[in-house]
Amino acid sequence: MAKVVTLTLFVLALVINGMTKPQPVITSLEGIQQNLPLLALILLVPLLSIPLRAGGYFHSIKFFMEKWEDRPRLAFFGLSSSLALISPILNMGSVKIVHEMVEELKINPVILGKSYLIGFTSSMLWSPYFASVAIVLYEVGGQFNQYIALGLTAALIQLVIGNLLFRHSSKKMEHGKEILDKGVKAGEKDDREEKAHYKNLWKIFLMILSMIVCLLLLEYVTHISMLTLVSLIAVIVPIAWAILFHNWGRLQQEFKGYLEKIAVMNHEITLFLSAGLFGLAIRNTAFSAYLQSFLLWNAEQSLLFFVLVIFIVVLLFALMGIHQIVVIPILASQVSGIDLGFSPEFLALIFIMSWSLSAVLSPLNAINIIVSHCLQRSGLTIGFRWNGTYIISIISVLIAVIAFYGLTGHL
Repeated sequence: MAKVVTLTLFVLALVINGMTKPQPVITSLEGIQQNLPLLALILLVPLLSIPLRAGGYFHSIKFFMEKWEDRPRLAFFGLSSSLALISPILNMGSVKIVHEMVEELKINPVILGKSYLIGFTSSMLWSPYFASVAIVLYEVGGQFNQYIALGLTAALIQLVIGNLLFRHSSKKMEHGKEILDKGVKAGEKDDREEKAHYKNLWKIFLMILSMIVCLLLLEYVTHISMLTLVSLIAVIVPIAWAILFHNWGRLQQEFKGYLEKIAVMNHEITLFLSAGLFGLAIRNTAFSAYLQSFLLWNAEQSLLFFVLVIFIVVLLFALMGIHQIVVIPILASQVSGIDLGFSPEFLALIFIMSWSLSAVLSPLNAINIIVSHCLQRSGLTIGFRWNGTYIISIISVLIAVIAFYGLTGHL
């Protein structure tokens, strides 16, 4: 499917360029550079996992999951929180890492399927290390330092809603005897060991927080683009860790593993570059003007209707196998916060939420595929059956926010 979509986008881009602006093929191919900065972000961000993996911090997450495996609500909270903690810098690799920790534990697959997607998608709303945030802010002209508070608030609301929904539906999973047995086992653990694991979790949190603060300060002082700064930090952090702890051997070992993972990303890389070429070609056509008119017409009718149309369009294309990375930049580039009456940052949140929620529902999306492969369940079951109520709840909250504040000018 990746090969078919990539080749289709590539050929269509060349055909469209040839019809709208006749020029040599080599000139048309220059548009493939459109997404190179974003591609650098996607390829370099996984380097940030090296200090966490080499430092043994993931073992601390496993410690608490073993402790809570027979307590569904705590297990759900621990899994969703763990993914929300490490996903901002590890992206989709975080799901595989967490699943490797818990796959041998006796945790209900429903808990895993819900917590994985809820924890992961919360990071998609705010982390500058995610393509969703970087691409959308770039397209709508938003500033990350003005967006981060909005994105973090939305992410926190998603986590709270997800845990409340699970708390309501988890009564059948509770087993008093198992909880009691687990409580006895937990009570026998060494308190000092538990404190050490808590300390490691705080170290992960402080590491992420310090990187975000550094990004904001550097962007403010240097005025260098966020994409460039994130890429630089992704390279510098592992080197700084090796210098600080004098552990060049482990860095070299982890870097070899990183190169092996990058080597199998050829489908994603070619799809990404072809999507950039196709998106740039579309912007030079009459279709772009029609699309802009359609979106603005919907916004004039109702902001709520506009949000629903954006979500439905993104979801329909995602269900057909067309990645959000193709659809959303085309949509986002056609509208502006000024035309719609609210800030570019809030407009970015709408597109980013559409991206994350459609990723949960689409069985052809990468994160849904990863989770379904880990749990040996169909993507439709994980997306619609296990997380359908969660998606409806999040959309309802977004609509309520727009309805409450839309006419006050606070967006």
